Amino acid sequence: MKKRFLGIGWKSKIIFKRATAYISINKLIVEGCNLEKGKELYSYLAEDEKNRKIIITYLDGKRQINLKFRKI
Repeated sequence: MKKRFLGIGWKSKIIFKRATAYISINKLIVEGCNLEKGKELYSYLAEDEKNRKIIITYLDGKRQINLKFRKI
C-alpha cells in the first residue's frame, strides 16, 4: 500500500468509557473533511515497512476493498 503524507499530524489520547476505547481526531481535520457526529468511519490495523503497528482510517465513510486479513 502506498501512502502519501499531507503534512498534517496530531497527537491523540486513548479515552475509555465503559467497555469502549476512543481515539481523538483534531478538530481542524473534522471540519476540513466535513465530518459530523455519528458518521461512520472505517479503520484497519496494519503494519508499515518497519513492522510498526498503524491504524488506517478512511474518512469518506467507504469500506476498503481487496484487503487480505490474517486470522488471529
